[in-house]
Amino acid sequence: MGESRVHERVPYRVKLWCYHYYNDLGERVNFETPVMMEAFDVSLGGLGIVTRLPLPKNSTLEFTFYLENIPYQVMTQIKWHNTNYVFHRYGLEIIGHNNMLFRHLQQFVKGDSILEAK
Repeated sequence: MGESRVHERVPYRVKLWCYHYYNDLGERVNFETPVMMEAFDVSLGGLGIVTRLPLPKNSTLEFTFYLENIPYQVMTQIKWHNTNYVFHRYGLEIIGHNNMLFRHLQQFVKGDSILEAK
C-alpha cells in the first residue's frame, strides 16, 4: 500500500548551498566545500532536493532557502534518500523556520505569488 502524503508537492526549482550540518549528536560539522543542492519541489512540510554528493545520514541541514527570490534560513531533517549512484535524491522535512516562510509557502502552494500586485 502506498504512503499517503500529508502536504501537496508543488514543482519548484532553485539552487541551494549548504555549508554545514548537525550530526546525530547535535554537533555542528562544516562541509570541506559547500554542497550544491537543487530543489525540485516544495510543500508546506519540506523540500525535495537532488545533489551529486551523498549527505550524511541522520543529519540536520541548515541553509538559506529562496522562495520567489526571498531568502529564508531553514533547518531540515533528511527523511528519505534514493540514488542511482550519480545523483542523490532526498526528501527534507523543514523543522526550523520562521512564520513568514510558512505563510509564504501556504500562498505559493495555493498558486498565489506574494510578488504579484493585488
